[in-house]
This record gives sequence, structure tokens and C-alpha cells, in this order.
Amino acid sequence: MKTIRYNLCTFLLLCLFSLPGRALIATDNTQINVLTCAPGNELYSLFGHTAIRIQSPENALDAVFNYGTFDFHTDHFYLKYARGLLPYQLSVTSYENFIRSYIFDNRSVWSQTLQLDLQQKQRLLDLLTNNYKPENRTYLYNFLYDNCSTRVRDIIETSCGKTIRWHMPDERKSFWNLLDEYLVRMPWVKWGIHTILGQPGNQTATRYQYMFLPDYLLEGLESATINEILLAAPVQTLFKAEDVALTNPWYASPLFIFTLASTAIICLLQRFRSRSFLVSIAFPLFFISGVIGCLLVFLGGFTQHPMTAPNYNLIWANPLNLLVLPWLWRSQLPRGVKKYLTLYVWILTLGLPLWFFLQPAVPYASIPLLVLMIYLSRRLKQKTHSSNMK
Repeated sequence: MKTIRYNLCTFLLLCLFSLPGRALIATDNTQINVLTCAPGNELYSLFGHTAIRIQSPENALDAVFNYGTFDFHTDHFYLKYARGLLPYQLSVTSYENFIRSYIFDNRSVWSQTLQLDLQQKQRLLDLLTNNYKPENRTYLYNFLYDNCSTRVRDIIETSCGKTIRWHMPDERKSFWNLLDEYLVRMPWVKWGIHTILGQPGNQTATRYQYMFLPDYLLEGLESATINEILLAAPVQTLFKAEDVALTNPWYASPLFIFTLASTAIICLLQRFRSRSFLVSIAFPLFFISGVIGCLLVFLGGFTQHPMTAPNYNLIWANPLNLLVLPWLWRSQLPRGVKKYLTLYVWILTLGLPLWFFLQPAVPYASIPLLVLMIYLSRRLKQKTHSSNMK
């Protein structure tokens, strides 16, 4: 996705499509291409991008319609983004500007020419022009079900009268399987996304739903047919990015770091049994897990994101951990805090075998954190009952 950028060429295109009664007339020379852009290194570009290019010599037009733009100047931008209520827009820019930006970002771009008849071309142009009207160009973005890729797929289907047959194989992939194909190169981002998103990601996606990802829309268009005729011509490469080696050494992965850190903390606490040392370790961990838990509750209960609830990461990242903090430095924990820690230990302990049997959407790397929180909670309880604490 791209933020909105303006220049003189873009301004002229905006004026062109904003003129009352202005219509694009399709001819045999009109060419409609689906552009697929490779993933980038920014969080918003990790899964690639899709747009539609219109080449119309009669209208002296070579423009790209882009459903993946948003405006940073939107009121309450970050709150709306967090709640899944950020409005996205259909924007229009020149092909020259579009391709230049991807060359600058070193992201490959592929093109597929749609093999439509004159009537289908005209219908698609009319739909794009209508979508670009000020009252229609904004829509409520949904990462899985209504994004830059699904919008392109849907508008092509509508222009063809719903006669497209999709032949891509059904590989029985879950949404997590699909997303992890892109997240594997960024293990810490993968851990973070797996933590804040939830169980719905384990749902098996249909092959039609695969196309929320630009690469899968490209694959779908390669074999799609209308009346046994291929919908799109063979893929053409418009820009091939230079290969960039991404190194993810095993010793920098979340699983290794969390395992090493948890093991080291438990060994140290076994060696130095001072209560103040125990609390100095437990306090920040209970605080961080509580804050993460509050974020998960917010995302699951107060947003429109489709994959945030239920979230079994709340087993270890519990918002109630924050209520324990004021009492940790006391020599004797209140009865209510002791009961909570007992319940917390039971939940964490039951969570470990359930993870192996039910495979909830909790990252592998979080398992050492569950073990560490069990250990800390048990030690905190034991220390409050010990009469010879240092």
C-alpha cells in the first residue's frame, strides 16, 4: 500500500476523472493490465501490492488505479488504524510515477494483460470511473476480505458478469499458512503478528480467499478462464529487483532468545534466592505481559480487525498481571493476590499440553515465556509463605 503523493501529473489525472460527465471510452486499442508488486521491507508492504493499469491511446492516458492508498492527515489517524477503521482510498496516478516508485524501492513489478472484449473493457472502465467519484473512492479497509487485491479481483469479476472460472489448486492452507510465507523472512515481526492476532487465522482458507494476497491473485489470473478462454495473457516482468540477501541467523530468532533468556533467569533465581532479586525480575515481566494483554483485549473487543479474537496468547499475557504489581514488593502478599497467582499457574500449566494437542495460534517462541511465568508465579507464592526469606 502507498500513501497519497501529489505532483503535477497526478493532479491533472485527478482533474480528468473528476470532471462531471467525463467518461473513458474503450476501444480495441485500450489495454487493461493487472500490476502485481513484490513485497517490500516496510510493515505495510510485507505482503505486496496490486493495482490496475489503463492504457488508452485515444484518451492519451496511461494511468494506474490504486485501491491501496491512505492519507496520514486523516483525523485521529493512529486510533483509526489501530481499531481497523482507517479509510482507504482509490487513487489515480500516472504509470510513470507508479513504476518509478517501485524501482526506487527495489521491488519487482509484473503485468498481466486482461483479454477482455470491448463490452467488458467498457464496463470495467465505467466501474473504475464510478469508484473514483469523491463519494465512492473511500472504503473501509479489511486486510483479509477487502483490500487492494480483493478489490481488483472483484471489479474484474463484475465487469465480466461473474463468468470467470478460477482454476488455481486448493492447497488446504490456513490464513496463517498463507501469511507465514511472507513473515518467515522477518521472525520478530512474525512473532509479533502471531501474538497480536488470534485463533481465526487457523481457519482453512478457500482458494478464492487466497487472492487477498497479490501473489495469489497473480497466480489465479494465470489460469482463470472465461468460456474456456484464458482471462489474462502470460505474465510480463516490468521491473526485476536486484536480489537482496536477508540473513536471519538462528541465534537471533525469538525462539532462541526467549529460550536462552528464560533458562538464564531461572538458573539465576535458583542460585540467588533473595526475594528482592526475585521481585526485580518478576516486576518487569508481569508489567510487560500485562500491557501486551491489555493490547490483545483492545484489539479483540474494541476493533474491527477480523483475526483478533479469540486470542489464546491471553493465557500468558494476562491484563490482570498489572493488578499484581503494587503488591510484589510487600513481604506478605494479600490473599487475593495469592489466589490469582494460583489460578494463573493452573491456567499456564494447562495451556502447555493444550498447545501441543490443539495447536492454538500461540507462537512457538512464546512457550519459554509460559514456562518462565509459571516458575515466577510459583516462586512468588512460595516466598510469601517462607519464614526465612533473605
